[in-house]
Order: sequence, then C-alpha cells, then structure tokens
Amino acid sequence: MREKYFEFICLLITDFYNKEIVENDFYNYFVNLLNDLEDDYGVFFIEHHIPPHWALCIIQNNHTIDTYDKNDEDKLSDMWLEFTKHNSLKSFIIDYNASN
Repeated sequence: MREKYFEFICLLITDFYNKEIVENDFYNYFVNLLNDLEDDYGVFFIEHHIPPHWALCIIQNNHTIDTYDKNDEDKLSDMWLEFTKHNSLKSFIIDYNASN
C-alpha cells in the first residue's frame, strides 16, 4: 500500500493543490519514510497525519502545521472516493512487513 499511498499524495499535490511535484528535501524524506518502515511506530507516524498534510509538507519543503481549507472538504472527499474506486481500495493500511 506504500505505492498507492504515495500515489495519492502526488495526486493531491497536482490535482487538489494544483502544484508541481518537486523532488525537494521533504519529498526525499517522505519517500525514505515510506521505504524504510521497520515497525509499528513508523507506520503509526505516517498514518497519524492525513494525506493532505504530507502533500503540503512536500509542497512547502518542511514539516508544516498547515492544513487544507475546510471549504474544500467535498473536493477532497470526491478525490478520495474516485481514487479508491479506481484502485479498488477501501482504505490505506501500510504494512511494514511487505516488500515495497
């Protein structure tokens, strides 16, 4: 599920925030987090923050406390529903035991 989680974060960057994906320091940090999950704590840390948080962190190139505009909740929900439908997902559960 790591790849799908990352794919959704990228979709948020490009389609929700209308920004380009820039492979900056935070982008690399996030990719490394996903690729190096070794225990429940790592999984919890990633899943503790909602996907828009990670997208904004990549856009801003730091661990931000900003969040999406509450007026955009319907748009975000629609994107999530379309993504899960297209990918036959019900949720993201990242398994640190699975190979990436």
